[in-house]
Amino acid sequence: MKKMKQKEMLIDGDILIYKIALQSERPVKWDDNMWTLHAFEDEAVANVDDGIKRIQRKLGVKPYRVALTSSKNFRKDVLPSYKSNRVGVRKPMILPALRQHMLDNHDAIIIEGLEADDVLGILATEKSNKKDSIIVSVDKDFKQIPTKICLDGETVQIVTEDMANHWFMIQVLMGDATDGYTGLPGCGIKTAEKILGPEMRPLDELWDIVVEAYAKKGYTEKEALQQARVAKILRAEDYNEDKGEVKLWQIKR
Repeated sequence: MKKMKQKEMLIDGDILIYKIALQSERPVKWDDNMWTLHAFEDEAVANVDDGIKRIQRKLGVKPYRVALTSSKNFRKDVLPSYKSNRVGVRKPMILPALRQHMLDNHDAIIIEGLEADDVLGILATEKSNKKDSIIVSVDKDFKQIPTKICLDGETVQIVTEDMANHWFMIQVLMGDATDGYTGLPGCGIKTAEKILGPEMRPLDELWDIVVEAYAKKGYTEKEALQQARVAKILRAEDYNEDKGEVKLWQIKR
């Protein structure tokens, strides 16, 4: 009888602590002219711990690993304007304390130069991972990863490699305004789906369709490739662990 793999949750720590840090802030009016924001660290820390326990109960899985984003980001070398739209935007005041809590008490994983998304994508797809991984995050970018994902904290869906590649190309076309890359200007989700078609195709065929769509609007394949490289959530094959280097994406023929 084939032995069942032990299940393991791979948790997007960035989103978990950001949401809780933001919810922890409370405005206080002291007089007609003075307002302040307050946040209680012990309360927020308890909410982080409870949030992880709640996911464990909902999914019926106890083992977990948490990932956080590095202070450096390889995508800024590919596209210098990547996430530049976030410069100067105030972050929740208690966020650094919750990040440190994740490191000290939940053994959060940080890989130099990578975002939490990439760390989870690598962990979920590495051949040495003998566990049945479930990525837990509300971020739809994880539909690029051929694994099990939980986007609502309750239900699990299986993403096949064909589905993952299709969604990757969808994102190359529509971009992501919150991450500061445009994709194909004027192309939203409906247009992207229309361009690629409903059927699953090999990745090289999808890429040819994407390049043609970019060309019709006056953009080169090089420009499309730049967008693809920032849109791509890394899998194990995209990262050289021994050298600590990202293998920038390019189509394999």
